[in-house]
Amino acid sequence: MREGVMPADPDRAAALELIHRLREVALRLELAVGEFARTAGLHATDVRALIRLLDAERAGVEATPGWLAGQLGMTSQATTAVIHRLEAAGHVERLRSRSDGRSARLQVSDRAVTLGWQFFGPLLERLIATTEALTPDQRAVVGNYLTTVAEAID
Repeated sequence: MREGVMPADPDRAAALELIHRLREVALRLELAVGEFARTAGLHATDVRALIRLLDAERAGVEATPGWLAGQLGMTSQATTAVIHRLEAAGHVERLRSRSDGRSARLQVSDRAVTLGWQFFGPLLERLIATTEALTPDQRAVVGNYLTTVAEAID
């Protein structure tokens, strides 16, 4: 192995190996998202927008166009283009905001949810089975680790 590729400290080397495995998972998920985008006729950014909108719905967050722009790290103009593409494809609905009648909130359509489940359902079922095989303590450790990693990336 080349010098400097793996640290001499065993704890640091083990941590780096875990990070490499996490990167591999992220890459495989990204490839699955890309394949879904290709088969559904969407841009990868469109799929990321749908994912963030579904995350917002699960969290009880009202997803506005401005919120989505922040989540995607895009300008409002670029986000508007994404929203228009998703609306035209029937994947997103623009509804009146519950808190401010002058603004809009975005909601993923039932059609898009069904399409997502058709594609990702088998993968999600395998991931659920893998996760259910863990003990509650193991799930807590993994959950805490993933939360901390996400925060470290931010």
